[in-house]
Amino acid sequence: MRSLDAYKSLVNGINELDFTGNCVPCDLLLTGDKSFPVLVNHRNQVLISASQYGKGRIVVISHEGYLNSPKFSLFLQNAIVWLKPSPEALVGVQVRFKFLEKTLSSNGTRTQSNAKFLDTFGVYCMDAYNDNQAEELVMFMKRGGGLLIAGQAWWWAQENKSAKDILLFPGNKVASVAGIHFTSNYADTGVFPISEEMPLIPLMVKHGIDTTRDLKFLLEGVTDFNIKTGGIPSALFVHGSLAFSVGLNDSYRSLLAAAYYGNGRVVVTSHEAQLSCPQLKKFILNAVSWLVNGRQGKVGVEPSLKGLYDLLVLEKIDCQLTGLVPNLSVYCCMSYSEREVDKIHEFVAEGGGLLIGGQAWWWSYQNTGKNLITEYPGNKILNKFGISILHHTVSSTSCDPLCHGDEFGHYHFRKALSQLQQDINCKGKLGSQLSPWMETLRKECTELVKVPHQDFPAFSSIHKQLVEMVSGSGIPKVDKKCPVHKNSKEAFLLSLRAELHSSCLCGQESTRQKLKISCTAPQSSLCPASLHINCTNTGPTVWRSTGLYISPNTTAVVTFHPSVVGNSLQVQIGCHSDDLSNAQQFCRAPVVIQRFPVKQEKVVISSLWGGLLYIIVPADCQLGKVTITVEGVVQAPYFIHGKTSQSDWLQTIRHYPAPWAELATESIIFTVPSEDVRPIENPAVLLSFWDKVMRAICELAATPAPLEHQERIVADVQISAGWMHSGYPIMCHLESVNEMLDLTCIKAKGTWGVIHELGHNQQKDGWEIRPHTTEATCNLWSVYVHEEVLGIPRQKAHEQLLPERRVNRIKKHMKNGGTLEKWEVWTCLETYLQLQEGFGWKPFIQLFSDYQKMTKISKDNTDKMNLWAKLFSEQVKRNLAPFFQAWGWPIKDKVSQELSSFPEWKENPMKEYMPA
Repeated sequence: MRSLDAYKSLVNGINELDFTGNCVPCDLLLTGDKSFPVLVNHRNQVLISASQYGKGRIVVISHEGYLNSPKFSLFLQNAIVWLKPSPEALVGVQVRFKFLEKTLSSNGTRTQSNAKFLDTFGVYCMDAYNDNQAEELVMFMKRGGGLLIAGQAWWWAQENKSAKDILLFPGNKVASVAGIHFTSNYADTGVFPISEEMPLIPLMVKHGIDTTRDLKFLLEGVTDFNIKTGGIPSALFVHGSLAFSVGLNDSYRSLLAAAYYGNGRVVVTSHEAQLSCPQLKKFILNAVSWLVNGRQGKVGVEPSLKGLYDLLVLEKIDCQLTGLVPNLSVYCCMSYSEREVDKIHEFVAEGGGLLIGGQAWWWSYQNTGKNLITEYPGNKILNKFGISILHHTVSSTSCDPLCHGDEFGHYHFRKALSQLQQDINCKGKLGSQLSPWMETLRKECTELVKVPHQDFPAFSSIHKQLVEMVSGSGIPKVDKKCPVHKNSKEAFLLSLRAELHSSCLCGQESTRQKLKISCTAPQSSLCPASLHINCTNTGPTVWRSTGLYISPNTTAVVTFHPSVVGNSLQVQIGCHSDDLSNAQQFCRAPVVIQRFPVKQEKVVISSLWGGLLYIIVPADCQLGKVTITVEGVVQAPYFIHGKTSQSDWLQTIRHYPAPWAELATESIIFTVPSEDVRPIENPAVLLSFWDKVMRAICELAATPAPLEHQERIVADVQISAGWMHSGYPIMCHLESVNEMLDLTCIKAKGTWGVIHELGHNQQKDGWEIRPHTTEATCNLWSVYVHEEVLGIPRQKAHEQLLPERRVNRIKKHMKNGGTLEKWEVWTCLETYLQLQEGFGWKPFIQLFSDYQKMTKISKDNTDKMNLWAKLFSEQVKRNLAPFFQAWGWPIKDKVSQELSSFPEWKENPMKEYMPA
């Protein structure tokens, strides 16, 4: 039964519950994935909760007095009905609850008053003060029995101050396996209404467990963590109330974590290699001891963790290589299989210790489109315990094993979110103070919001609270004049509002209303537009432009033919694909594009930020022309060279209302602000020029023109790296738009940066010598285009290619030893320019063609350099070994001997720089 259905059954016919009187209840703490609140008071304290364990169910009430209260009569009857495994099941009632037994009997329920639990019961009603039959009761629930348990733990805590923690409270030895804990907190009483929606689980509850004591135990003898193991760890997301970080890096990312769950314990590492690395030996031994917790039994180690097994054997720890078998005290495994997930949950809940390690970034890379938190095998194990493994990699190889020394203390997701929630709710407006943990909180909330709707009350409660936080605040202003710092509340709200907007498209109407998502098209929208999209694609994934724009915070519908549904097509809103999440400050929201898989004929789309509309066609797609219908959008200025007429452009198209426009020709598409294209009288002239440029780029690259896969260049207010960067699309700043559109300026001064990025996209691993040539060989295309198309010589195309600078650079390089250590960028480019000046462009074009036909090229730089030297020498019929050796290339003796059969390159420009 889903939690919401269970909740409705429990409160059926009840409008309010009266907690007034002499009883002083306690606050209940909920953990895991099955427990949910039934009643929460005005102070956000849980007074009644329910859950499931195994095949059985449990209802917990925060004081035993309510089991004898007529004011709770209807609720108690509902609870028994819900708890019964069958209608005729016998209900056992402790003798002290005579009113409860009488009430149930008068309504036809078979009851038996008894001091002890009996196996014949289907439901047992008891107080929380005796644990003599705790194991029997846990097994009873596991088999399908129902348990109604009531009590408070504050009196017990006062009487047992020497007790280690509240987990030893008798009732917790039973209820905790189902994720419900009695606490020592006094709870407020009163008459409380029953809400139509299931109450939210409070973010923070004082649970009385001193995790600083656990940290001291786990970190005994550990001064710092060096987690450099050769493996790349993933960040851990510590979100459970009884979970806590053990090791944090300087970005407040958790790399080691632990948790209590039920009667057991858990320790998680962010890579399985950490479980056996020598530098973490002391911590691992501490962790195993903490997990054993006095239990008798061996430590079981998954056979694939032989290194950990050997470490434990050397320490004389009784262990064995095995799967999860009975009578283990601790089980050690990796996070890559869900085969034993149910057994592991029961093992920990019933008192076992779990040591588990693994990373999730590789799984995420291999499973694009799947939700990591819910579908990654390790998270199916760990979510229940309040810890998840994220796809974020952690580059730092060390982390702080102790609490941070600032006023915030030891970072915890719930504590941070609760503090932010109070700050936003109480102050009414955002303050300017930055919080060092805000970026981590922002990223963790973003991950949680992506979790699809499921029956996991702990997650859904946080999701709803995030909606409340965001909906109560406006969208923070952000632009170049008003940037937002990554550690600010504004950055948090920008990211979360967009992510919540995305996640609630298929969610509840109430969430849509709170976020004020319009379900109607804007007044300026078109009538349904019908388009034909080319969905044949033999290359990598490609964007197909529609010439349409969806306004911010509005909803549109794209309709596909049934035959193309489920063929990996996607609808994309927005072209600004750079993720700015790691930037120090934002001039726009970190993520502003959104994709929707075509899983049904009608795809409902919306974006908080709006954007141009694209159809994403995957690699090797053979769907041909696909007709789509789009409703709820506006037209964008969109000029296609060879198809769009100049008169249409002048009279209508350039005046279309969308703020972004596209100019497209055979091999390239420019996406720029509409205001920058509206003054252009004839885009065909500009695009004809770019046709020449792109044909020249193809010529040097030895690829057919036009390109089958058009290049894209998108202008943005902020990009993820550099002044421009390559990729699909190439990204540039708004200030660079003139370098693409101002033909007069381009012909006079050139457009080095744009061609540089287009050159990056032509670089191939076979002949690239990274990192040396990364920012160098791409400039071959800049030189080629400027000289061959624009007629601008290299020394005028870029100031770094002035003759005197080139000479000085060579002299400096040779003075410093002429080694490869400093052979990069312009110095590196000089090597290739000397070859070009000696032999022209033809050898380059032929070699680039030859490399495309070659297979199994070594990835080793030395091998690559020898191959290039050999092939270039063969092309020009000259021995170029001395030339490359002068540049410090590690030419092998075998290659030198082979090339010695060619004539000497007498014009070798490096001769004058070599010692006599």
